[in-house]
Amino acid sequence: MNKYYKPFLIMVLVLSVIVAGCSNSSAQKSDNKKSSQNKKQTLQISAAASLTDVTKDLEQAFEKQHKDVDISFNYGGSGALRQQIEKGAPTDVLMSANTKDVDALTEQNKAHHTYNYAKNKLILIGDDKHKYHQVSDLQQGDKLAIGEVKSVPAGKYAEQYLKSQGLYKQVQDHIVYAKDVRQVLNYVDKGNAQLGYVYKTDLYQNQQNGNDKVKEIADAKLKKPIIYKAATTSNKKMAKEWVDFLKTNKAKSILKKYKFEA
Repeated sequence: MNKYYKPFLIMVLVLSVIVAGCSNSSAQKSDNKKSSQNKKQTLQISAAASLTDVTKDLEQAFEKQHKDVDISFNYGGSGALRQQIEKGAPTDVLMSANTKDVDALTEQNKAHHTYNYAKNKLILIGDDKHKYHQVSDLQQGDKLAIGEVKSVPAGKYAEQYLKSQGLYKQVQDHIVYAKDVRQVLNYVDKGNAQLGYVYKTDLYQNQQNGNDKVKEIADAKLKKPIIYKAATTSNKKMAKEWVDFLKTNKAKSILKKYKFEA
């Protein structure tokens, strides 16, 4: 045997052991990482469309305190979200734009740990091309956009306001319905409707996004305040922790940033 062959063989064996050890270590780290990801809890939150922007900030703040959560949002009209839950849709928390839909689920024993987390205001909006000051200014062929009354709280509030002011019959033929407040904004923005009723927070966010084509015309002064209510709709511990988080000063400051009253 060559005198250099044996030391060379030993060196090769040592290097093989080291490489194998590194490979095992890398594989173990990879497995640990996957295991850590797999341990993350999924939190399904159904939220009113008017919460689309603020919930992104709420999510970031919550995840800083809960590293083991993966949040998924489902946005829509509060009534439609309630109906989904009633039909068995997998949801852990409902963040409604009213109290009615959460209360209905509570009566069915499908909602718990309820909390009134915010208030909002209904306003009349219009495009900047017209000098309208009230809905009675609408001309023939003009449209007034509101949310679907049965599924969108803002639409129900708008209808209640128009009836309380004795304006409903006058504008009834002008009304076009939208699936949520964001669609109302879009109708007015695109000129498909000259006026519309949305939440004050929606117009604020629209303007923050650089859109100045839509303006506030007037407050719709309702007899009762617009109260947003949340509840857990599953028995997940993380669901209750989300509702508890909404009670914190941090959550309230985020809601106020987006012009909600909290």
